[in-house]
Amino acid sequence: MDVKLSNGDIAMTASGDYLYITGIEEAVQRVRISALTMKGDFVYDRELGTDYRGLSADDSMLCEKLDMLIKESCADICNTQVEVLSCEDLVAVIRVIYQNNEATTEVDLSGILQ
Repeated sequence: MDVKLSNGDIAMTASGDYLYITGIEEAVQRVRISALTMKGDFVYDRELGTDYRGLSADDSMLCEKLDMLIKESCADICNTQVEVLSCEDLVAVIRVIYQNNEATTEVDLSGILQ
């Protein structure tokens, strides 16, 4: 169980309680956080995130390299498998599989990759 994030902030109910998520929704949120965080940038966990150093937007093998890097950064998300399906205009489409449930999410890497 995790607190839901919405528009970069903690999502809350009208009464001020936190909204919690579980299952595939939680797995997708964790994958998004890992993919959108540069490894070493999160002060409370320097191992969180993806190491994009040396990767450029014009790399002919960008999709394959992103797949490898994001799989590595998400390896510690329990019972979750990830796969980068495509990357066009620096928007990666990622398939997330969690306990026989599947979802896709888009991650905009334009602010990360040059």
